[in-house]
Amino acid sequence: MEQEADIKWVKLRHNHFQIFKGSKTPAGLYARQKWLGESDASEWQNDYHETVLSLMNGQSDDGSWNQSPIESIRRLFGLHLTLRMRTGEIDKALDWLMKHTLNHNLLNLAESIRPLAPDAFRELPFTPGGHRHFFLVCATLFLDAIFQRGSESAVMTHYRLLSRWVHKNTKNINAWSDISNALRALIVHPDFSGGSVTAALVDHLGEIQDPSGRWPAPIPFFQTVNALAHLRLNSNHRQWIKALTILVNTQNVDGSWGDEDREWNTFLVVHALKNKACL
Repeated sequence: MEQEADIKWVKLRHNHFQIFKGSKTPAGLYARQKWLGESDASEWQNDYHETVLSLMNGQSDDGSWNQSPIESIRRLFGLHLTLRMRTGEIDKALDWLMKHTLNHNLLNLAESIRPLAPDAFRELPFTPGGHRHFFLVCATLFLDAIFQRGSESAVMTHYRLLSRWVHKNTKNINAWSDISNALRALIVHPDFSGGSVTAALVDHLGEIQDPSGRWPAPIPFFQTVNALAHLRLNSNHRQWIKALTILVNTQNVDGSWGDEDREWNTFLVVHALKNKACL
């Protein structure tokens, strides 16, 4: 495609895999398996089984973990990076999650009573949004899509509601953090990733992107870079090229990115670079 013509192999200054060596986090295990080729090594296999057992541990009979939507989302995302397949336990967890989150009208949400703490989002591809229930719906839809349940009636209904919300709020400066979570859900569903609503949202991100390549706060830079790398749109590609300069110039000497959550940020960056065939 024409938009890919100026994609070049990126020469990074430092070893971008270093931070993952020996890691037992879901992201670290993914990196060690997919990028470092350790899946046949006994050390990786032992670490993998230990982490998967830890993620599965404590699942209740109803399918949840501690009857907590956010904890269940965290466990399911970790299993997506490690186990990478649907199981009966995962389907049971998704059933519970859908029952407890896909029951809100996104077009008429009441104010959040209990906002989620920022650290609740660590190592998740989401950001603290303006509304607790909106985040929970976006995260549930994301998980449904990546675990191949995106065609179910309740999921499709809420994806259509999400699209209507995005269409209405794309240019609402007060909704930027929620928009980031909406984008993450939209890009993983084949019926919505290339739709007009997603394209308009990406176009708007291009309009508000700084000439240096960053987006205004509270739009998260590394998560947005990763999200855009999943799409093939002209405006998305132009934003990617701007952001790429930042990625090359801000890599830490240990090969990571960011000041905090360096392994997670590095996972997002390397995953994006791989998606864009830059590494």
